[in-house]
Amino acid sequence: MPRKSLAEQFLNEIPKEKDDEEGNWILFYDFKSKKPHPRFWTNLNKLIKILGSASMLQYSVFTTSSKRGIIAAVKLAQHYGAEIRVFKGEEVEV
Repeated sequence: MPRKSLAEQFLNEIPKEKDDEEGNWILFYDFKSKKPHPRFWTNLNKLIKILGSASMLQYSVFTTSSKRGIIAAVKLAQHYGAEIRVFKGEEVEV
C-alpha cells in the first residue's frame, strides 16, 4: 500500500465539520533566508489537486474556499519551516 503524502495526512487529521464554515481563505507564507524543500511544492500541489477549490496566486500565496484545506496548508507550510499569516476575505471587483 503506498504511503500517504503529508498533504493527505494533514487533511485527514482535520474533522470534516471544519468545512461547514464558508469563506475565502488566504495563506501567506515565507521561507526567510532559505529555499523551501522541493517536497513542500509537491505536497502543496497535491493538496490543490485534492481540494479542487484551491490555487496559488503566486509562489507565496495560497487560497481556498475550504477551511480544512487552509488548515492543512498551514500545517504543511509550518512543517517545512515557513512563517505564515492566514486571512479570511471576500473577493471584490474594483
